[in-house]
Amino acid sequence: MKKRLMALFLTLLALVTTGCIQEALVIPVATVTGKVVVPSGKVSTGVKITVAGEPSLSAYANDKGQYTIEFRRSGRFLLVARGMDFDVNYVWVDAVSEETVTAPDLKLDEKLVGEALWVASIVDFPDAVGFAIKSINPAWSQATEKMYDDGTHGDKLANDGIFTLRLTNLKTGSQQYSLDYTLEGETNPKNTKDPHREADLSGNSMIYIPESTVKLARGRVTSDLVGVNYSEVKLATKKGSRTMQLDSDGGYSFGMEGNGREYLVFRSPNFHIRAIPVDLSTVTLLEVPVTTISSKKSGEIKMVLVASDFAEVVNPTVVGDFTNWQPQKLYDDATNGDEVAGDGVYTRLFTGVSTASSYQKYAFNITATNQVKDPYQESGDEKYSIIRVK
Repeated sequence: MKKRLMALFLTLLALVTTGCIQEALVIPVATVTGKVVVPSGKVSTGVKITVAGEPSLSAYANDKGQYTIEFRRSGRFLLVARGMDFDVNYVWVDAVSEETVTAPDLKLDEKLVGEALWVASIVDFPDAVGFAIKSINPAWSQATEKMYDDGTHGDKLANDGIFTLRLTNLKTGSQQYSLDYTLEGETNPKNTKDPHREADLSGNSMIYIPESTVKLARGRVTSDLVGVNYSEVKLATKKGSRTMQLDSDGGYSFGMEGNGREYLVFRSPNFHIRAIPVDLSTVTLLEVPVTTISSKKSGEIKMVLVASDFAEVVNPTVVGDFTNWQPQKLYDDATNGDEVAGDGVYTRLFTGVSTASSYQKYAFNITATNQVKDPYQESGDEKYSIIRVK
């Protein structure tokens, strides 16, 4: 009897002990789910989400942009998303042990031709006081470029410990680089691989700089005149960096570069300037609706400023011979000659201008302290743009 009781006791002890061991082996996790959102017509498959300060944790988005990451502890984490076709972006998420939480959407912009964006954070390098990107191959004229945490150079929020750098006019293709960081009290930076790099190449971090993808805008203009030869009308975009003359019948097929809203600007000595927005985000061939331009009447001058041509535009005005060099407000509210409210095209139509001089000088004040020439001017000298008055 004693033997039977002892055997039963040992069996129960083994079951209880084994259960405790099994329970101890179950490690609680904090599950984070989220979604990568990319521009219409693009696919999120292959976008990698990494966790700052946690090099072993990562996930890839599926074709719907969905991903899941499991954490071994609760806490606040910085998620960084990067893909070959998209600029890097990040979000913060609070993971909770034994719960599933949803991170804010990781919204990614399509890369622009010849541009690149990097981020670095003190989450990955807690003792760092500054960061820089050092070019390896191809090497830049200034080999190392400082990263910023002051709300400039692509930085979202000043002094949040996340440093950013956006560069333009880079050579397209694969760019090898290293991430440099500086410690307090030290002058010589340390360099390492970017923990959020797109890929590795020849043992270095690599980012892909997109090649030019030319899109075609096709359309024609008409006017309040008949029998007009429109070949004198110039079509331009991006501050005149790309221009062409219209066909005699007003038709055009215009090569453009961009991934979103761009502007077509029509200008001629005999017609008022007109700027229209076009959307290049989802098409390669854009059929532009017929655009009407107006012939100049005696004593009329029309001013147009495309806000996106400049980094900062605040309460823009125009000064010139026809304003006695006093600032005159430009409008984006469908008044004073403006075509469409809120389309980013600031306009003003002046009437009753003296025709004693056929040519009038002018300039734009895009802010209270920043004066610029008209990038789509009819003509100009070293300081001012010039417009013809009929």
